[in-house]
Amino acid sequence: MDTPWALTGGHVIDVRTGEIMRNANIRIQGDRILSISTDDLPEGIKIVDISGSYVIPGLFDLHAHVIPKTRLFPGSKEPQETLQQLLDNGVTTIRLIPFYSESALTWSAQVNAGTLPGPTIVPTSSILEKDPQRTSKGFGDPATARQWVRKEALLGCRWIKVYDNMDAESLGAIVQTAAAYGMKVCGHASLVPPHEASALGIGTVEHMLSLAYSALPEGAIPPDDLKGLSRALWAWRTVDSTMLHALLETFKTNGTGWVPTLVVSERIAATGTHAFRPLSDEETQTLSQATRTAAKLAVQFHRIGGMVGIGTDFPVDGIEPGVSVHRELEIIVDLGGATPLEALQMATQSSAAILGFQDILGSVEAGKIANMVVLSANPLDSISNTRAITHVVHDGRLSKIEQ
Repeated sequence: MDTPWALTGGHVIDVRTGEIMRNANIRIQGDRILSISTDDLPEGIKIVDISGSYVIPGLFDLHAHVIPKTRLFPGSKEPQETLQQLLDNGVTTIRLIPFYSESALTWSAQVNAGTLPGPTIVPTSSILEKDPQRTSKGFGDPATARQWVRKEALLGCRWIKVYDNMDAESLGAIVQTAAAYGMKVCGHASLVPPHEASALGIGTVEHMLSLAYSALPEGAIPPDDLKGLSRALWAWRTVDSTMLHALLETFKTNGTGWVPTLVVSERIAATGTHAFRPLSDEETQTLSQATRTAAKLAVQFHRIGGMVGIGTDFPVDGIEPGVSVHRELEIIVDLGGATPLEALQMATQSSAAILGFQDILGSVEAGKIANMVVLSANPLDSISNTRAITHVVHDGRLSKIEQ
């Protein structure tokens, strides 16, 4: 049996309430938290003194791509380096969206066995849509889509990822088949707009851009010659803000989570380029404004009891793994008006709830998995203090982070 050990003297933040247990002793055995208290520790127990530090739950990234360097992603790192960088930045759980589900499953098993340093990986399927693109698998019709879902379930995936080229009948078939195998569906919602995807039972809508498709005034139809990002930005210029707020209520009613990935939209607007294509000045301005609006919507959704997950879409458009989670939290506070506590809740409790793991992850509590981040400064004073990492505990294993 694993020998118990303890973190001593730290200030443990309860992310549900914002209350702080000061000078606490956190006892850990194996991958679990045994106790959290100010009581004296047993004689002879190994201790790691973190006096004066602040302890928060491990952070999540629910939209992660671990991709070896390719022509499409020239700035990407090798998988081992990416996973280590995530862990060094306090990210202890990721929902990994791969090109090939076999890769996600292999890395997940290696992390769980302790042979590959990195966060716990929740494996998602290969990306599915009707007609295959560069990074997706095509299925053509609902019957074939069901077959793809069954294959991904057989492999051991926990989520199915769908992409843009989709119709309502196929999405419904995918959601129903996934549910039969205990899986949920995440993905883009454009040709099937978010309110329809939510009604069909999608687990999470990914990104912020597609929200505008559910908030177009009556009779507003995107021009046929607009595709991808240009089409989404046309929708944001046309959007009815009242309908956006109504969409949040729809999500809440249907139990649909939202992973807005604001950081990638901020990055595209800042660089003026997406997928090697320059944006026009009008597109850049629209995207910047849409990002501000989406940040406010994320905070509103959280406040009405909706599930907002933190995801960053790295390495798309040069987004850095791990570091991007901290930036996402800063955007939610700075542009969205969230309190630091609310941002922390999204990155921990809410993200855990989206995955269905809130009983074992998302807070620092006795009985939960020992995933924690030790900070040299209080993140409730400034959300940027989540960057001040001194130690990370993942599955009960301690890493000291070099400053």
